[in-house]
Amino acid sequence: MIVGLIEELSVVGTYDRGVANQERIVLLVNTTINLGQYGIMLGIKDQSGMARPIRDNLFWFGDGIVNKGDWLFLYTGPGEPRFSTIPNNQEKIFTLHWGRNVTILGDGIIVPILFKVESVQIPTSEPNLLEGHVEN
Repeated sequence: MIVGLIEELSVVGTYDRGVANQERIVLLVNTTINLGQYGIMLGIKDQSGMARPIRDNLFWFGDGIVNKGDWLFLYTGPGEPRFSTIPNNQEKIFTLHWGRNVTILGDGIIVPILFKVESVQIPTSEPNLLEGHVEN
């Protein structure tokens, strides 16, 4: 499988794996972007170093502009989003929360997969599949 590189964000690492309320994924912003195009999914790492996504395990960052040099701390547990400015600097730390009730990265086999959405399609209306097919 050939996968394009995401250069706008870097996954720096996962920290405090398995520690409740501290387990987090840390990302560095390399270019000013709207986070609405990005998310994290969980995957199972294989022996080749690749990862296979795990079904129904996705976090979308949501719309918001971040700038080069900013940091994203995605905690796996519950909490409220917030940001702070790094002292003597313009960069910010954005703290986000996945909202999980249990830690999810404890064993090291489960890894974060950063993804970028290039385009989406949403139907403008849903057809009534029963229309004209209802029998009396």
